Amino acid sequence: MEGVTARLYAKGRGSDSQLRTYRQQARELTDGLPDGADILEIAPGPGYLAVELARPGRFHVTGIDLSRTFVGIATEYARRQGVDVTFRQGDAESLPFPDASFDLTVCQAAFKNFGRPVAALDEMYRVLRPGRTAVIHDMSRESTPADIDAEVKGMGISRLNSVFVRRVLGLLRLRAASEVRWREFASLSSFGAAEISRHGITTEVRLTRPV
Repeated sequence: MEGVTARLYAKGRGSDSQLRTYRQQARELTDGLPDGADILEIAPGPGYLAVELARPGRFHVTGIDLSRTFVGIATEYARRQGVDVTFRQGDAESLPFPDASFDLTVCQAAFKNFGRPVAALDEMYRVLRPGRTAVIHDMSRESTPADIDAEVKGMGISRLNSVFVRRVLGLLRLRAASEVRWREFASLSSFGAAEISRHGITTEVRLTRPV
């Protein structure tokens, strides 16, 4: 996403209720990580989750996004929040980082857009340190219209934004992977396997690089 579309998306995902969700997700994702851990968020979009990951000041957080608009939005948001996060422009399928650079990689609501999903997983594997985990949250192909309605109602956004977000989610579902497809991606990647669960419209995929 670039330009106006990216800015509308950022506005639609930045309600108070959603920011509370990002805060909770950040706590859950970092549970057990040591102080000073290095975290990479791939395709952070507006940067809301990345900022919450970095807010406690315990971790070094980097975000990389293909969209220059999102890099600008996220950088400005982190500045306003007084939180130290490094955002840079780059491709998930060719990450500009050395091998074994991170203790956690996170990717939310973006994996469906990757043209070469197995290549993206292999890059996550490459930049992870042994024994560490990649966590992917993406829309479930199995989501129903009722699931989407429930998700949008819980966002606490305006009626106009609700119409926009509902339409976007409906279109994105058509591009999302099924659980069967996720298992295929994992088996073809360097990870070899994944733990997969579903929560509402979201599929959670956990992939661990062996020690």
